[in-house]
Amino acid sequence: MSKKLILCCDRCGSRNYVIPAGNKQTTVRFTVKKFCNQCNEHTEHKQTI
Repeated sequence: MSKKLILCCDRCGSRNYVIPAGNKQTTVRFTVKKFCNQCNEHTEHKQTI
């Protein structure tokens, strides 16, 4: 079973993306700019806990 990261929109809070996690254990949250269907624009998405 592989680990997965769930990405949450910074603006509206919807959980839009699930990506496979790497092998590294880090303390910094993963952040990427992605398209949000709820906001209908590109926004920052952060890793949820």
